[in-house]
Amino acid sequence: MDDAMYIIERQRRKEPIITQISNYETLVNALSTVKIKWDQKESLNYLLNLFKNKLYDLKKLITTQEQVISNVDRDRVKAERLAWHNEYRGWLKPYTYNESLNYTALTWAEQIARETRKTWSTHARKSGDWYWNTESIKERFSDLWVNVLYFSESNAYGYYNCKKSDCTQEMIDILRKCFDRTFLDGTHRPAVTSKTYDQIWFGVAVNGNYVWITTHYAKDVK
Repeated sequence: MDDAMYIIERQRRKEPIITQISNYETLVNALSTVKIKWDQKESLNYLLNLFKNKLYDLKKLITTQEQVISNVDRDRVKAERLAWHNEYRGWLKPYTYNESLNYTALTWAEQIARETRKTWSTHARKSGDWYWNTESIKERFSDLWVNVLYFSESNAYGYYNCKKSDCTQEMIDILRKCFDRTFLDGTHRPAVTSKTYDQIWFGVAVNGNYVWITTHYAKDVK
């Protein structure tokens, strides 16, 4: 059974994490309803538990944006932020959202929010990276089974304190403020207007009275 699980895991690792979760859920559902002889029950339950544990571990790696910010209209925020980017694209191919990048962006936003990073070190993954280490950033993608050759990362933060039942406009306002600031000062302008990338996703994390935003720009995401 362990050998079979090893083979399945090796095949699954080539897939985006969202696909893996879907496939493991299919396996769990199928095994939960299969009819077997009584003497095979122990083996089936063992395999089923292996799949359930793997599914649990995979789901722990991701957090949906709706769970992070439950009082915000996520669709409206996504639409407006994408429009800001494409406003400056001109004749270039417009950016489109790629769901696979959701988890890479959100995971990093959550980490720098937990560590309350507010400096140039927001790109640094590990000790010794200093400011920007392409291979280290690429590791963050591969950790979530996202393969991407061309990419860039933008991080920003700003003051945010909304306790209302609907904080959509407040979230849009702070995201726009951060976008304008980093675009006008030139920090993130190259990624926004780059002809190299055509896919995007961003993650938002809140810690205390601040919000952290990670945006991943990419091309040829697999």
